[in-house]
Amino acid sequence: KSTRSSTKRKASSPLPTGPTPAKQPKKAKPEPPAAAAADTPTDPVKSAPKITEAQFASAGAKLDIPIDDGVASSWHVYVDPDTGIIYDASLNQTNASNNNNKFYRVQLLEDASGARHQTWTRWGRVGEHGQTAMLGDGSLEDAFSHFEKKFKDKSGLKWDDRGEKPKPKKYVFVERSYLADDDEAPAQSGASPDGDEPAYAPPKCTLDPPVQSLMELIFNPKHFANTMQALNYDANKLPLGKLSKATITKGFEILKELSALMNNSSVTFNDFEQLSNQYYSYIPHSFGRNRPPIIRTLEMLKPEIDLLDSLSDLKNADEILKKAKESASQIHPLDSRFRGLGMQEMQALSPSSSEFAEINQYLHKTCGSTHHVQYEVQDIFRIQREGEFERFDKSEYSVGSDRRLLWHGSRSSNFGGILSQGLRIAPPEAPVNGYMFGKGIYLADMSSKSAGYCCAYNSDGHALLLLCEAELGKPMQTLTGASYQAAETAKEMGSLSTLGQGRMAPKAWKDAGCIHPSLTGTTMVCFHIVTFGQHKNSNLTQPDTTEDPGDTNVAGASLYYNEYICYDVAQIRLRYLLRVKM
Repeated sequence: KSTRSSTKRKASSPLPTGPTPAKQPKKAKPEPPAAAAADTPTDPVKSAPKITEAQFASAGAKLDIPIDDGVASSWHVYVDPDTGIIYDASLNQTNASNNNNKFYRVQLLEDASGARHQTWTRWGRVGEHGQTAMLGDGSLEDAFSHFEKKFKDKSGLKWDDRGEKPKPKKYVFVERSYLADDDEAPAQSGASPDGDEPAYAPPKCTLDPPVQSLMELIFNPKHFANTMQALNYDANKLPLGKLSKATITKGFEILKELSALMNNSSVTFNDFEQLSNQYYSYIPHSFGRNRPPIIRTLEMLKPEIDLLDSLSDLKNADEILKKAKESASQIHPLDSRFRGLGMQEMQALSPSSSEFAEINQYLHKTCGSTHHVQYEVQDIFRIQREGEFERFDKSEYSVGSDRRLLWHGSRSSNFGGILSQGLRIAPPEAPVNGYMFGKGIYLADMSSKSAGYCCAYNSDGHALLLLCEAELGKPMQTLTGASYQAAETAKEMGSLSTLGQGRMAPKAWKDAGCIHPSLTGTTMVCFHIVTFGQHKNSNLTQPDTTEDPGDTNVAGASLYYNEYICYDVAQIRLRYLLRVKM
């Protein structure tokens, strides 16, 4: 496909009809919107020039504006040379009652000479090619007229008002990211496009083998695809590289509106259907010929929150991959991916070290009796995110009152986002009732509790678990059941965190300095130690007779195991990353 963009209006081309560029509110803004600014994470790898996300191109930006399927390669998408507006519109419409899941694509095209312009349209059911039409007499003025008319007919909005709230029973305009994703770039080995001799000598990787292997796991495209498929996201309709952060934010906003309806007894089924239709129009799902489900319960809401959280992390990882491809002739792609994570330290521990042995024991001994998990530890990394320790030390949490070493698990495909951005709290746009104890960072004292969130079946049985040092504060707010306002009530009582009490919990805690001197003063679960045969020479030969985790006898506990929720990202610093086969 051609990705050429016009940056210069031909002298013979007439001016566009419709409102003047000055009336477009976003053109006057010198800086991109917050959502757009967040679209490319900062990292040590030099980034390409940015563009704003509302269909605008900026000078010097490396863009990929693909022509639609079925368009001859002699055409390219028209970009207004004065305003930078990209005349490409992706429209979706979902209607669950009618079992509709439709798309409509409109592009204003320019031929290679720049003298001929027409409007291309394609429409049909999501997942199918659909029907097509080429409109216009060849003049730019007529092409503009057809483009704006089709957009207005389908969306109910003027092209200049495309960012406004969608009209009921009309198509929804979905913003796309046009930063080049280099999907058709030469192979990372340095091979030239024609497959002959390498265009450059492939740089050598400087990473230790365990770190190399970890980068391959975190940025595995197959695992990305598995995650999106498992969450019913239609990556064919809106590929990850073209998904904008603004669209993800819009998805969160609609879910928040849906969650508000769940607390209102006067709402009707049609209210849920209208918002569900709008959500699926922004965030394309793959339902085949099945009717899209109406999101009207908390059980249906939570998987959609999980999808948007995962898409946010995948988007961050995808940006790192783009930069790795751009710099492939100067730096090995795995080195570039690692730099993109912004890690200050990532040191693989020797399996014969006491540090490795202690953490290995901690993993196995905090496996819940009801969790049938078998761990095979492959690597343990001592890690430190750039700036995270300094942030912790300069915060009010540096003087610890109750600091613990706790577990956190997530899909391996999410770790590009987690390591580069840190553990994060759900954005304001997300619905609060999608989180049992409010918006926060959720941790566990039992490794198997966190392992359940790794979804290792999507990554060929591989899982990644974090050990986090968390300042919980005293007293913690203790709850036995769901409380969506827990963050607010904890703050009111002067607590930094919430303990969701479980029916099974550790009986005692001990100093974590046994793992590493820097953890002295932080506590970890205390358990009866059984020395593993391969570590007979380790420091684990002195058994601790403390009971293993058991019944808490907490009345009314709805959880089986404890959960700890921190409401400030500065309360936490990542200490270890475990690569485990499950």
